[in-house]
Amino acid sequence: MKRLRLILAELNTPSAQRDSWFAWAAGQMAHAMIGAMIAGGLLFVLSPGWAFGVAALGYALAKEVPDFVQARTWANARDCVQDSLFVTAGAALSVAIAGGHERLFSVAVLAAGIGLWLGVSARLKPPI
Repeated sequence: MKRLRLILAELNTPSAQRDSWFAWAAGQMAHAMIGAMIAGGLLFVLSPGWAFGVAALGYALAKEVPDFVQARTWANARDCVQDSLFVTAGAALSVAIAGGHERLFSVAVLAAGIGLWLGVSARLKPPI
């Protein structure tokens, strides 16, 4: 139980991963997976549009708004927005796959790819 509390405390600590492009990219892919899992689970009881909306907005309100309130800085706000956008992309992927929406799937993959490229390129350090 002590280890579980330690893991949950670490997950509940906001971090923008400014020093490691790989850690940031892995974190954003985890956010996309969280969005896909939430929306996928909600698809069992809600229509695709509602599942998408509840997953995206519910995550932002339940997790990212409290994270922002913890440390009200520009960097933290940017991190909270990025995390929410990747959760939204994951939710869109889940809804697109379940509903057979090829265009939505393409848009979600393209948006996540562009977001990853921008975030990674901002964190790359020039060679010495």
